[in-house]
Amino acid sequence: MIVARRLRCLIQSFPATGAVQGSQNFHRWVMPTLKTLNNRMKKMGPQDPAPRNTFAEWNYDAELYAFGQRLQENFDRDALKQALLDESFILEQELQQKEVGIEPGLEIQDNSKMSIEGDRLIQLYVEQYLCSTLPKLPKKYISNIKAHLVSDEMLAYIAKELGMGDLIQCADYPIKEAVLARSFKSVIQALAVSSGEDKACALIRDLVVAQLVGQDLTKFSMPDDPMEELKNHLRANGQEAPEPRLISAIGKNTILASYDVGIYSNKVMVGRGFGESAEMAQSMACCDALWRAWDVGPRRKPLPFKLELLPLAKFAASSPTTP
Repeated sequence: MIVARRLRCLIQSFPATGAVQGSQNFHRWVMPTLKTLNNRMKKMGPQDPAPRNTFAEWNYDAELYAFGQRLQENFDRDALKQALLDESFILEQELQQKEVGIEPGLEIQDNSKMSIEGDRLIQLYVEQYLCSTLPKLPKKYISNIKAHLVSDEMLAYIAKELGMGDLIQCADYPIKEAVLARSFKSVIQALAVSSGEDKACALIRDLVVAQLVGQDLTKFSMPDDPMEELKNHLRANGQEAPEPRLISAIGKNTILASYDVGIYSNKVMVGRGFGESAEMAQSMACCDALWRAWDVGPRRKPLPFKLELLPLAKFAASSPTTP
């Protein structure tokens, strides 16, 4: 009897295991409730995504502060709010006021003017950076790279990755690509107003120009007539005309034919290309020679991101093609 009592006390003194604790704290109503909620969601069908500002815990001022901290920039609160205010939102608010009999009189401005100024800053800085880092590349190919970087698709992608889709005040949701791009330009201008043009240019470099990291620049510098352009390039640099030579040909009469062609000038190979035919290989060899001369090939050095550039006003005055 005494032994049994001691054994019972010893067993009760052992701590309960995690499995036992978990089973004791698991309520029987949890699983049926989750099943009921899941069945109701299936009956409702797919729902449109709800804007983040419709949630109960949404705090717009706190989100604006967090946005500035993510970018490690000090924004003027009013300028940042205006940069994220789309024209469609103001029109929607005025329409709602008319419906309830209130004379519309919202004394707030949208981001239309700020987006124009921000677009000018982005265009100027991107062109200046490309002209400084790729001095050998012809202007028409620099324009191709610039058009890729400042396109609405690219700017909207950057804005979305920064979480601006939840901050933009817009009538439509999900937010359209053009609205995202316009708001990003406005944020750049808001930073220029808040902290100066140098800070805005640094942000353009870190967010927009940085999209070129790992990019193949040869796809933006593909000549229409490689042989003719190579002839003009060599002639302008005082070199002899290009001479194509067949280096090797494998599997001529098969569907896996491969031709290796080299381009020579002054008895020196300046380019080499491969293709399914001799003409294609010659064209690729000419392109390779041009890319080597322009320093945009796969062997190019990484883009420098600590490059000191001229003020945008001086660059704009010295560049007649800049808008």
